[in-house]
Amino acid sequence: MIRKLLVSSMLLAGSLAAVPAKAVSTIAYWDTLGAPGNQASTAGAGSTNVTAASLLRGTGLTPSAAGNSFSASGWNPGEYFSLGFTVADGYKVSLDRMYLGSRSSSTGPGTMALYYSGDGCSTALATFNQSPGGNFVNSIVDLAALANLVGTVEFRIGMVAGAAANGGAVGSAGTFRVGGYFENGLFERDLQFTGTTEAVGAVVPLPAAAWLMLAGLGALATTARRRKD
Repeated sequence: MIRKLLVSSMLLAGSLAAVPAKAVSTIAYWDTLGAPGNQASTAGAGSTNVTAASLLRGTGLTPSAAGNSFSASGWNPGEYFSLGFTVADGYKVSLDRMYLGSRSSSTGPGTMALYYSGDGCSTALATFNQSPGGNFVNSIVDLAALANLVGTVEFRIGMVAGAAANGGAVGSAGTFRVGGYFENGLFERDLQFTGTTEAVGAVVPLPAAAWLMLAGLGALATTARRRKD
């Protein structure tokens, strides 16, 4: 009897300790609505305990006009757009998804990729096929593997070596742009990262009712032991 009660207590404690995941919310976003495309940068907006960096171009790119976006020409392998955020000391971020819309002109890059500073931007987290060019590509990138991020985190959207969106050679005037995410042709949200933010080493306490239940099981176990003695 005692063993059964103790096992029940352990199982209950384990199930109650499995606190439901925190609600996913916007970590950082970049609003390109009304932007001319050739702006020097697009300011980011962060969230509680997160500061967003500006959306920037790599030094080899040339700003290009394209409404409601952040755009550039002059694409070659190694060129990129940069964006990211800094997590306040004592906090960590676990990402969920990235939402973005993108578009290449016909002679712009055919394939773009998302990279992450955690591995020196060496491995693509996702790729975006821009073929045949002139079409909007709306993407949702699963970033759930990037958990417990601290400090400054940078992401780069860079060109992958290969053909232009139309299958030919990438032209010096070929453009690529990023902007908001669209759902069924309608604006759904800004270019953004979603996830959760919490204090480093935070422990979520069990609710009072849970402690009462555990205490009750413990008392029953003690009573049963005394009766047996």
